[in-house]
Amino acid sequence: MYNQGLFKDWVPKPAMLLLIILYLFPLLVVGGIYTANFSNMMSDLALYSEYLSFANYASFIGMGTALPYLLRFKMRFRSKELMITSLSMIALCSIAIISTDSPYVIIAANFVIGFFKIIAIIEFVLPLLFILSPDGDRTKFYTVFYPLSISTAQIGGYFFAKIAYNLQWESVYLVMAIIMLVLVLISVIFMHDLRFSRKLPLYQIDLLSMLLFVVSFFLLTYTLVFAKQQDWFASSYIQASTIGFIITMFLFLWRQKGLKRPYVPLSVFKKKNFIQGFILLMCLGMFLASGVIQNTFTVGILGYDSLTNNLLNYAMVPGIIIGAIYARKWYAKKWPTKFLIISGMIFYTLHFVMMYFLISPEVDINYLIVPSILRGMGMVILFISIWFYALDGFDMAETLAVASLSIVVRSLISVAFAGAIYSWLFYKLQLQGLENIAHHLDAVDLSQYRGGGLALYGRSRIQAVLTASKALYGYSIIAGIIIMLFTLAIRFENTYYRRLILVRKLLKGESIKGYNFRVRKNTTETIAAGSGAVAV
Repeated sequence: MYNQGLFKDWVPKPAMLLLIILYLFPLLVVGGIYTANFSNMMSDLALYSEYLSFANYASFIGMGTALPYLLRFKMRFRSKELMITSLSMIALCSIAIISTDSPYVIIAANFVIGFFKIIAIIEFVLPLLFILSPDGDRTKFYTVFYPLSISTAQIGGYFFAKIAYNLQWESVYLVMAIIMLVLVLISVIFMHDLRFSRKLPLYQIDLLSMLLFVVSFFLLTYTLVFAKQQDWFASSYIQASTIGFIITMFLFLWRQKGLKRPYVPLSVFKKKNFIQGFILLMCLGMFLASGVIQNTFTVGILGYDSLTNNLLNYAMVPGIIIGAIYARKWYAKKWPTKFLIISGMIFYTLHFVMMYFLISPEVDINYLIVPSILRGMGMVILFISIWFYALDGFDMAETLAVASLSIVVRSLISVAFAGAIYSWLFYKLQLQGLENIAHHLDAVDLSQYRGGGLALYGRSRIQAVLTASKALYGYSIIAGIIIMLFTLAIRFENTYYRRLILVRKLLKGESIKGYNFRVRKNTTETIAAGSGAVAV
């Protein structure tokens, strides 16, 4: 019988839980780009911010690339082998990032980190699913896992900023590399050597589909990230990358039609809830990308350093906890998911409203706490509810493939697309603000100011940023209302509060004989997918 845990039989159960937590927290925060140190890294390496944004998105492409074959990896290799390899590769890529000044090496390292990070995380998702939701209810798992992961990211961002503030930004990568290597040593000592199931061959992996998937989303990311910097479609590079994305994505989808084991089954696009969830994930990008307005305001106007700015994110944690409890109670009463999604949008829009009225060069940081709490509530509710709805009703063989597309849409396409629009609007509004101010300066005697016209430029620029930020929050309020009305208008599919009976039996080591699997005959490959694997 398979050892249903990850660790050797002699490890006490309380120690197993402690080890899971010890693994999980570093894996949730480790990455290739730490936003808390983004500006320090950019200035020290003398790189355009677009290169680091590209690298950050590359990690999500890496996650999406690995997701469809996670179960095959798990059934081909031992858990210890996967953990040691994944943690070692993350540590190696972290060292590579601080050892180079080439943006292309940083981008490649981020892709590899994302690829192996999701492999390592999935090892703890199934045991954690069984711990947090013994009856296999996905909603119970989501309402704990998502608050945990988002809160960990916010708290970790502050500590990373503190390390970089006291030392250097390279120190963060060095610390995380050391932690990964320590976890490698713990894996060698405590993790068992048993296999999950019989070996599955790796030759059935379709490398061409994987390559087309990676290339297409890399091209799309280049278009979205560098569009403003290269004047959108006036640039031949943007034109070429857009055309290349369309061609490679078409080839990717066309290839899936003739495969016995498709990388992404095309049947998923026939599910109404996935298409609606896809649209809602795109809308979620508008809410997530709005954080750039607050960062510009707090850093550019209020003059907060990175440490203080990340400390402000602590205020999101109470909101995240409140939002998780709210979603948990909502699902416990089996109320419609549609209105849970709308309520999350309401909380986020209230955050926009408060920030709209708080825009001022002299606002105190304490006034920003309540908007941050509302932002945390809206974020965690939308993460839980949209993800639950988008992935509801799929066969287990389709679950990871759907998660692969969803994580790329949620964390890359939607955020990058909305970020490009925010960046373009902010530039235009700031330019318009300076132009309006310049009209009034024509009637001012600049000789009475020390430094002449240059003395007023700094003040004029601050005023232009203030007016642009206020206008962007106003547009965000309007967009939030439109998205809520759209969500209210569409007809949702019924959501089913399924119990993951097969996963539960599998983890307990019980017999699964007699169950019917609709998609694949290979039962060992289909039953293990579960829904925990999609909570990323």
